[in-house]
Amino acid sequence: MRDPEILISLLRELANTRTGYKPIPATLDADPTERHHAHLLVDAGHATWNDLEEQILRITNDGYDFLNAIDSQPDAKSHFLEMLNSGLPYVNAALETVKFVGNLGIGS
Repeated sequence: MRDPEILISLLRELANTRTGYKPIPATLDADPTERHHAHLLVDAGHATWNDLEEQILRITNDGYDFLNAIDSQPDAKSHFLEMLNSGLPYVNAALETVKFVGNLGIGS
């Protein structure tokens, strides 16, 4: 199951490293929830695999833009979660949130 809080948390972990990378092992004792959400971030374009074995995750520019958006305005994260919970796909809700925050800054 997709959990937006886990997706955001994983993006934050990536963003808070010096290089934007995080090992996501594909071993039997690895956390399947973390791997699942890593794949979802890749699907959305917010992260990418940096190796052929899909064990090193890297945040993308779109991932940074999304984090910046939800961190820059008090209502941005709740705006994102509302759109997601109303049935908008993750990637569309994230893009709309970035646009929402951008529109708030126009003329300020």
